[in-house]
Amino acid sequence: MAISWDGQLPQTPNLTTRQSLVYNAILGRRAHPSAQTIHRQISDLGKNISLATIYRQLNNLVGLGLINPIELGEETRYCPGQRAHAHLHCKRCDRLTNVKTNEDTISDLVSSVNTPKSERCGEELCFEIQIIITGICDDCITSEN
Repeated sequence: MAISWDGQLPQTPNLTTRQSLVYNAILGRRAHPSAQTIHRQISDLGKNISLATIYRQLNNLVGLGLINPIELGEETRYCPGQRAHAHLHCKRCDRLTNVKTNEDTISDLVSSVNTPKSERCGEELCFEIQIIITGICDDCITSEN
């Protein structure tokens, strides 16, 4: 269930009301939000939902393949389930945004660590690749000038 590069969203299964709230909060942002940011956004809409419920729904959405968790230090951010791509983490405003990445580059990285012994651990891959570039985003650079 990946989003294609043409921006088309995957067909979503029938989501519960709470799952839809959380999923739409992620889709409605340019930067990839944390659970706390999603909770604040939904609360600001006047919806009563606990932070624990937000975490449960995020785990459900990850399980459905609709979103991906991105580990950023001690915080996890959530990205709509897209094809392989990199992220820019702005050191000024703390936003995490997508960076277009050549799919061949990602494939080359996977191939470089994909030896016969490390191909699979049971039913899962033994590794995960997350590319996070740390720098200053365009918005922060523009606001400086």
